[in-house]
Amino acid sequence: MICESGTRQIVVDEAGNPLDVGREQRLFTVKQKIALAYRDGGCMDPDCDRPASYTEAHHIDEWAAHHGKTNIADGILFCHFHHMLIHHEHWRVQRKNSVYWLVPPPGDTRKPIRLHSKATWKHQQAS
Repeated sequence: MICESGTRQIVVDEAGNPLDVGREQRLFTVKQKIALAYRDGGCMDPDCDRPASYTEAHHIDEWAAHHGKTNIADGILFCHFHHMLIHHEHWRVQRKNSVYWLVPPPGDTRKPIRLHSKATWKHQQAS
């Protein structure tokens, strides 16, 4: 597979998190999306199995409304369906250090849901 498609080096920190590979702007760069795909492994919704190639980069803090940053730590991958659901149903994502939480809309009695990477390399390290 490497012979046919090539490889791309991603520099990670000691915890295995990709370092920021782009510059600040509204849309995530191709390199930033690659780093997000490496970290998240696909749509981060717990009930979704869409691979990274079917996802969109979501700003944890909305870029315009909340002056969100376009960087790796403040981005997360969701498929189009779940990305729109988050925006239209007023869910939000919260980051505490390197842990991401899906937070229900205000007034909803559900508890925040911890999001886990679907990246196979992370699962292999945990074994």
